[in-house]
Amino acid sequence: MKQRDEQKQYITRMGLKALYHKGYNATGVQEIANAAGIPKGSFYNYFKNKEDFAIQAMRLFTERELETMEQILTDTGKPPLERIKSLYQHKIAYLSTKGGFSLGCLLCNITLEMADVSEAIAGEASRCFIKEYAPLLACLEQAQQQGAIAPNKDLTLLTSQIRNNWLGALVIMKANKSDASLCEFQLLLDDILNAAAG
Repeated sequence: MKQRDEQKQYITRMGLKALYHKGYNATGVQEIANAAGIPKGSFYNYFKNKEDFAIQAMRLFTERELETMEQILTDTGKPPLERIKSLYQHKIAYLSTKGGFSLGCLLCNITLEMADVSEAIAGEASRCFIKEYAPLLACLEQAQQQGAIAPNKDLTLLTSQIRNNWLGALVIMKANKSDASLCEFQLLLDDILNAAAG
């Protein structure tokens, strides 16, 4: 990787922390530059503007989420549906101990804040949501091939159902500063997967 690309990735990684904790509008270019230890003017050597930075940060966040999802959802030591339950147990444990229930999902947070303002951010969020949940769809496909999910079940719709319920639970978590909605999601996930078995 070229030095410029490495520096851009570093700035994105450091600035992502501020964006994740404070949101788009509350995070200024100066704060991103400070987090990366660069002059504010140098920021524009790597990004057109804050919107461009946010899109890069969304991609980085998605890559990190993908790593976790792929690691857990491809664990052949467990049946596919157990892997899915393990994934969300892992996510719930992490969110219950980090950030005082304020983090949630960066993609969800920035979509709620900016989708009506920025077509570029809305479009990127849409692409990232599809990419991030591809491992979940693949795991459900394995479950269906093994007979754990009914053969006529629409797996794309099932993936969306799980994703949308999860993201909704994260929004309620942030509002209530409690893991209650995450625990409710865990129970709902069992119902969704049991119903999918036919």
